[in-house]
Amino acid sequence: MAAPRNGAARPLRYALSRMDHDHHEQLPGIFVNQGLAIGRADKANVLRPLLRQTVSYRRQQGGVTIASGIGWVEEVLGDDPEVSSIFTPLTITINVDAFDSVQFDLEEVGHLRYVLRRGDEAIELEYRAGVPVPDEAPLRTWLDVRAEQYVQIELPTSAWPSAGPSVGGEAGDEGSVDSEGLEP
Repeated sequence: MAAPRNGAARPLRYALSRMDHDHHEQLPGIFVNQGLAIGRADKANVLRPLLRQTVSYRRQQGGVTIASGIGWVEEVLGDDPEVSSIFTPLTITINVDAFDSVQFDLEEVGHLRYVLRRGDEAIELEYRAGVPVPDEAPLRTWLDVRAEQYVQIELPTSAWPSAGPSVGGEAGDEGSVDSEGLEP
């Protein structure tokens, strides 16, 4: 380090203060079993355990419950601010950009509680491991809704009979039949 013009060395304190100037803006939080997440990545990470789970939800505005239900969490988005958050019995999509904060309490084993807040509006989400869906509120499944129409199912490519060798010839031979009696 070059000495200043007057010949006196600058104190170490000056060098350290210049290195730390960016760290005073906002330090990452430390959460243990409960907390209030306000950063985009923190909100998405805290909500991640809800993916592919059935949860109960309750929407409140000004302290009054407006809607409630039970649904399946399909997505938690943290990188697409144009997608809306959707809460229905068929699917739940949570976009963390739609909420100012996510308050969470995970202290009780197998019980996850979240409150997503935006202004005076709050959505409470709750998951309890091993608790069956109550019978008093029967849910229509996707198949019930689409019973009169077709259902499309995506299968991985390894599920197709032509993915492996078939009985009576090599994989891909025309006219060959695999072990389940299906033609490739």
